[in-house]
Amino acid sequence: MSVLIILAAAAQLGAQDRMEWRPVDGAAYYEVEIRKDGELVLETRASDAWLPLFLPAGEYRFKVRVINTFGRTASESEWAPLLVRAPVIPFAIALEPGRIHEGYNGGFNARVSGFVPGTDGAGSLFRLEHDEEKPIELEILGSSGEDSWTGIQLDTGRRDPGTGIWSLVMVNPDGRENRIEAALEVLPSLRPRIRSVNPDEFAAGQAHNPMSIRITGMEEGARVSFLGPSDLKAAVIPGIETDIIEYSLDLTEAEAGEYSVSVVNPSGGSDTREKAFEVRPRPLTEEELEAMNALKIDEKEPLPLDSRPRSLFFGWSAMIPIGATTDFYKPGYFGLTLGFSQNFHNDFFRKIYWLDGLSWDFSFNYSSQSTGYPILDINLHRYSFLLGLNYVSPFNFPVNILLRAGSGLGFSVYTSPDVGPDEDAGGFTLSELGSMDYVMRFGGGMQISIGNRWYVNVLCDVTATFYLSRAAWSVRPALEGGWRF
Repeated sequence: MSVLIILAAAAQLGAQDRMEWRPVDGAAYYEVEIRKDGELVLETRASDAWLPLFLPAGEYRFKVRVINTFGRTASESEWAPLLVRAPVIPFAIALEPGRIHEGYNGGFNARVSGFVPGTDGAGSLFRLEHDEEKPIELEILGSSGEDSWTGIQLDTGRRDPGTGIWSLVMVNPDGRENRIEAALEVLPSLRPRIRSVNPDEFAAGQAHNPMSIRITGMEEGARVSFLGPSDLKAAVIPGIETDIIEYSLDLTEAEAGEYSVSVVNPSGGSDTREKAFEVRPRPLTEEELEAMNALKIDEKEPLPLDSRPRSLFFGWSAMIPIGATTDFYKPGYFGLTLGFSQNFHNDFFRKIYWLDGLSWDFSFNYSSQSTGYPILDINLHRYSFLLGLNYVSPFNFPVNILLRAGSGLGFSVYTSPDVGPDEDAGGFTLSELGSMDYVMRFGGGMQISIGNRWYVNVLCDVTATFYLSRAAWSVRPALEGGWRF
């Protein structure tokens, strides 16, 4: 009966390994017999429970006898197979990606030959080495054979490599190793910045909508996403500039509303531009308009509220007298307007398409004129505070019709370089001319939208100031700029 146990490592060895077995108490020495294809290859003695192996690569069979102090065989093992491998030379030719940023949480791929699979250190090992840091042992996540080459999936585990140049080292179980110098460059992590998104407004319903996003500090493999009322289908259009990404947006099923753009680097840095662009409702077709008008007003659904219903505006204006007013005043070319407007949120107005552009405004107006008095130069400064209505045609065009009307309180201040306010100016004093009056205006023009925030008004108003004894009429051309919010 055999009492020897052949160690598992003896079944498959390299040409320069040693074969081992478990020692037996009372053994004076061991006799090892090795055969190949039934022919004796080696028969030798071993004083210890191992034997150095210097055999050509091939398949052998062996047995071990235990010889006691009397020179007799105390026990022997069964014949066991022995596979001797030729030396396997490791060789690695690539590590991908070869350039990353700090905080990179992805894996690596290497292409190698001479890979020895195994576990618990019995197979090939991989590590990253740096001159000033401790080596990083890499975990083998998987492998795939390709003729004599093997693809290896590697991971750094819990420790990430710091900035600098790292070498990849492949070590086989027999101690042979191969090194790729400067296989990996780790760059400092970047923080992306979304600089611009163009255009910032789209109409829903179109399948192809080009968009350009400029991002600085973006790492390779960064993820860009759109956040809003619905998921958007976006396809990247290949470009040349590294900081600019071109997209084609499919908005056939997109919901109207404001959308944000977010970018996340593989190293963890991120940036988000809130309300980067707006998808407006699809323009109504003629059939839809006819169907809408055929319904009773109470059965209609209100149009969506504008995302930017308020605006501030500031502008320049001139004051040109007309009619009998030209007998008293000369044209004045310096005037300004400062105002605030807000859309009506009333459901009734929003149920009627043509009333959707109706809003109210409150404005402060100033103008400077001089009188036509034949002897004295008299300057007139007009101030007014007006409450009014504005209407902008609801077409989805950059240029729309603008109508305006309003009224309020105004007052006048007279000055002159020739006389003081209380001096006789020919039967009257300048202080007697100052008054508090009722002012009315109405007119129209064009509103030119610049994106979905800014606009320019080009218009001409007719202004009437009602004094106690007469009314002064003027034409007031104006150029205004506004900002929606």
